[in-house]
Order: sequence, then structure tokens, then C-alpha cells
Amino acid sequence: MKSIFKYIYFFSGLLLVSPVFAQEPPRLTDGTLATLVDKLLSYLFPLAGLICVIFIIQGGYMWMISAGDPARVKQAQGTLTWAVIGFIFVMVIFTVLNAVLDFIAQ
Repeated sequence: MKSIFKYIYFFSGLLLVSPVFAQEPPRLTDGTLATLVDKLLSYLFPLAGLICVIFIIQGGYMWMISAGDPARVKQAQGTLTWAVIGFIFVMVIFTVLNAVLDFIAQ
């Protein structure tokens, strides 16, 4: 087992002294970070919203098929509650990040 770690440390040390890491990292130009984050968020937040809506639908379905069983109704209410809280959280984060990005882009 120790010999495996010895090889891992040896090869990771060789990797760190490789010429790829000796190059100067590229510098960010004006607006590059803001546009990168904006593109990332344009894909991330609709996906998060879709996931929240799917959980809301799942919670409603769980409630409908619970047939009055208190344990299943409670589980469905928990799913709905956390899905709505998650959706509100996603919307608040989206608003805050848009405000920060607008501030950075100016």
C-alpha cells in the first residue's frame, strides 16, 4: 500500500514541474469574468428552476396518491415545503448575482 502512494507522490511531483505549469497564466481582460459567470448562470438557474418545479409536481402527486395516510401526507407536505423554499432560494440568489454582475460590468 505504501508503494502505491510513493508512486502517486512521485508522478504528481513530475506533473507539477512539467512545462505546462511553468507558463504564466492568462490574464483576465475587462468583462471576461463577468461574461463567463453570466453564461454559466444562464444555464444554471433555468436548470435549478426546472428541478424545483419537478419537485413541486412530485410533492403534489405524492399528496394526491397518499389516500389520507397521515405519514404519506406529511412526507408530501415536506417535499412541497422544501421545493418551494428551494425555489425561493434560487430566485433570491439569481437576483443578488444579477445585481453583483451589473455592478462588476460597469
